[in-house]
Amino acid sequence: MNIALRFSRLSAVLSLLIGMLVLPGCASHRPVTPAQIHKWERARNVKRLSEVARQKTQRPAVRKLSLESLARLNWKPTNEERLEVYRLIASPAALHEARGLLQTMSRGQLAQIDADVNACASLLTLSGGWVDAGRAHGLYDRLRSQGRKAVTMSLCQQVLARPALRTRILLLAIKLGLPGSERDLNAVLQVYGDKPMAEDYMNSGSKELENGGRHWASTHGYLVSTGNGSHRSSWGSF
Repeated sequence: MNIALRFSRLSAVLSLLIGMLVLPGCASHRPVTPAQIHKWERARNVKRLSEVARQKTQRPAVRKLSLESLARLNWKPTNEERLEVYRLIASPAALHEARGLLQTMSRGQLAQIDADVNACASLLTLSGGWVDAGRAHGLYDRLRSQGRKAVTMSLCQQVLARPALRTRILLLAIKLGLPGSERDLNAVLQVYGDKPMAEDYMNSGSKELENGGRHWASTHGYLVSTGNGSHRSSWGSF
């Protein structure tokens, strides 16, 4: 039997109360509004959207909206911008590793990894199957042969920037099973995950992702039990 999640009303109420206590201290700067983000997207103002995405003083939700707008405008980030995007979810140790990596890779090399991630994820169905297994295997193998950290950063960035592909990118990340990527994938789940995705993590075969799924459940009002939980992807398995 797979691991499944069951909604807990008490946990949900406690989470809401905690959120109400925390929120008043969060807004120390005049925030950019979603309406402004949409206005800049319509004007194709990549420069302003990029600035908002990189501003640490802006709310994560607003930075996320900026990233999504930039993705729709086919934004190609500089290495510095890529690092600021990654900062949204990365730990200090992961950021340190990323800084070293970005000194050795060109903007074009990283853009090619982004393209491979999106192309491979686009060949996945929402049930975890492949639309074109032959083409997907070539992209999958190429991603597996690239630097682990570079591919992990790309996976995280594309999850933030491309909401329409988000679930399939995370299913791809599980299938790739890159050693050391688990911490970043767990961080992404906490902010951008949902119940089926948390179950996919717990049933993936990775102990670290299972722990991440359990943490998501405990902070989103769900109880963990056995049942028919989602299992669309297995760690390190095409």
